[in-house]
Amino acid sequence: MSPSPAAKVCIACSIFRNEIERLQAEARLDFPVRFLGSMLHMVPEKLDQRLREVVAEERAKGQDIVLAYGDCCPNMAGIGTAEGVDRTQGFNCPEILLGKETYRQLRREGVFFLLPEWTLMWRRVFQGTLGLLGGTAQDFMKEMHTRLVYLDTELVPIPEKELAEIAEYCGLPVERMKVSLEPLLASLLKAATRVPHEQA
Repeated sequence: MSPSPAAKVCIACSIFRNEIERLQAEARLDFPVRFLGSMLHMVPEKLDQRLREVVAEERAKGQDIVLAYGDCCPNMAGIGTAEGVDRTQGFNCPEILLGKETYRQLRREGVFFLLPEWTLMWRRVFQGTLGLLGGTAQDFMKEMHTRLVYLDTELVPIPEKELAEIAEYCGLPVERMKVSLEPLLASLLKAATRVPHEQA
């Protein structure tokens, strides 16, 4: 593997913490990473503000930045294409983890994706933030989706209890899908090695 460029820092959603830390431990990713809490997604304006703050802090230090995010806040396009900033390619975290083709195929099949961090907080997400309560959850989920798929990068124990609860709550079957770290790594390295915007 070619070494990652110098003077880079990654700003990443904590949804990727286990995966990115494993890549760092395996010496496959050699730039530092700052993680922001994944629940910031639930208030996109706050995520937007926090990202702008952290990007400004790192740029003031002379760092180029890799953003490990999808289209997660209103101004992500502007943040992710600012001078000295590049972003992983993908609409959301499942697409970044799976790669475009696999993600789009599963989306066409009506899959709703579950990731480890949010699976453990599913009540907060489904009930508190999305407002899917009682029969509303099943009505909505069955209308929009055919099944639930848990993306398992095999770095944490499978949350069997929570997955069973989500399946019952949503009225949909749940499947486990083993996920490689290669699409995530490729996306991070591609963003890190693109020509800086100021030289384009």
